[in-house]
Amino acid sequence: MFYSGWTARARKRAHGLLSQVGLQGREQSNPNQLSGGQQQRVAIARALVNQPPILVADEPTGNLDSRNSAEIMEILRGLNRSERLTVILVTHEMAIASYADRVITFRDGRVVSDERTATEGKTAAVEPPTLSSPAEGAPSLAIESEALALASMTIRAALRALRRNKLRAVLTMLGIFIGVAAVVAMAAVGEGARMSVAEKIKSLGTNLVIVMPGTTTSGGVRAGSGSNSKLTVQDALAIRNNDPAVMMVSYDTRQSAQVVNAQRNWNTIIEGTTPDYLAVREWPLAGGRSFTEEEAYRAATVCVLGQTVVNNLFSDSQDPVGSVIRIKNVQFRVVGVLTVKGQNNTGQDQDDVVLIPFETAERKVIGSASAPGFSITQQLSNPFSAKNNALGTSAKLLGKVNRIYAKTSDADLVDLAIVQLSKTLRERHHLRPGSEDDFTVRNLADIARTSEDASKVMTMLLAAIASISLLVGGIGIMNIMLVSVTERTREIGIRMAIGARRLYILLQFLVEAVFLSLIGGLAGALLGVVASHVISAVASWPTLVSPMAVGGGFLFSVAVGVFFGYYPARKASSLNPIEALHYE
Repeated sequence: MFYSGWTARARKRAHGLLSQVGLQGREQSNPNQLSGGQQQRVAIARALVNQPPILVADEPTGNLDSRNSAEIMEILRGLNRSERLTVILVTHEMAIASYADRVITFRDGRVVSDERTATEGKTAAVEPPTLSSPAEGAPSLAIESEALALASMTIRAALRALRRNKLRAVLTMLGIFIGVAAVVAMAAVGEGARMSVAEKIKSLGTNLVIVMPGTTTSGGVRAGSGSNSKLTVQDALAIRNNDPAVMMVSYDTRQSAQVVNAQRNWNTIIEGTTPDYLAVREWPLAGGRSFTEEEAYRAATVCVLGQTVVNNLFSDSQDPVGSVIRIKNVQFRVVGVLTVKGQNNTGQDQDDVVLIPFETAERKVIGSASAPGFSITQQLSNPFSAKNNALGTSAKLLGKVNRIYAKTSDADLVDLAIVQLSKTLRERHHLRPGSEDDFTVRNLADIARTSEDASKVMTMLLAAIASISLLVGGIGIMNIMLVSVTERTREIGIRMAIGARRLYILLQFLVEAVFLSLIGGLAGALLGVVASHVISAVASWPTLVSPMAVGGGFLFSVAVGVFFGYYPARKASSLNPIEALHYE
């Protein structure tokens, strides 16, 4: 009906034509549910869709019994009489030819006779059927645009074709279904790994610069990093006051020591630092508070515990905040507990730490420079000496720090901050131009960028591997569509015979392929989301379902359907209508 322009009244027109040939009530029947005579009537109704002025009937009663033959011929005669339709009969039977007003006999390609029968002149006009009136039969493309009508017809026909072969359609979708699910799940795993690495890098501080002591050389032997401790508190203050790119500064001094709580003890890192340390490191508290400037100034014996220390010194039912612990026989009151930060880039547990004020660490825990038997030079080259001072702690110069932490307001300012603080330290340490730095600067932003790039490559690799199954699914769609074209060759010929353009045939099969990939892609995306959560729950892997990955996998499945469906659709549209009609 679409090909003849009957889009708005197509259903009414179809009912009228079927009633005209005596098939009212059989509109929902499949061809295999109709007898031979009924199928012939359908062919007549189909031929009348376009309101042709001439109707050619080639052996219209072939393979029919005499009763059905007579009924078919009466229908053709009625069309000739009532609708003034010229009917050309091609037959080998004289009984069929006798229904015509004029009989032309051919033999060996030549006309041997041309006779007019006695029925000539008996063509009294009969009131034509109302459904064939020009007012209602006019093409309605002016009411409903051709593009929308074509889309509607194509989609309906594609869905009907898929419903006829449900099992085959489901098996064809399976490749796309698995492919999209694999892409979404693998992308979620890769994205989860990337985010996990990013969180660990972020815990170190991507806008953080760490300054460490440099190296010393003695007798041609160069010691390792940290062997030349010339960093001081005044260096940190100079960086904070003189370098505009640096927003905040902190520093620390550290040493391992035994920590005791009642019957429990634990060896951990004692880190003396400033009240700004947690802000510089972007390390929030899980409970309690940090120590204040006033407590730092008067060297108060207060501390903040890392989670690893809490787990080893306290039971699950105990609240560490407010408790009193001993560090090197000095009692400290716990004022806060840190949140879990995890391992750093070297694998060291960052939560295995006790934070105390810097002045407290110098004066009461780590010690001073008054140890006997050590010169200032010896203490500078080895700040954590094995010999003890009067406090029973390792000798150490007051004002010396192990690390300086410089935080910028943005990661883009890190490089500028490194230049500025390096210049400040070289000037303060009186280093000559061209000489090596006596300090080491570590930029965590470089580590973050490298890890980010590696994670992205891994995510893309996982998605690319999973996409292979999508390509395999696309090949499956192409194979099934080629089989469908072969099976429906006669249908294609009929469509072309009643006015279907090649573009319509191409779109018909292309839409079927796209529907297969579309439905498979939607189901696969849903399975991929579910699978990613299952992987996270069962394997304890971090996963993150990205809307971009879901949308990308779905769109890729549609693109696969278009790509692999085009060749079968093109093949179908290129069939010769005559050959297609004769195909068995």
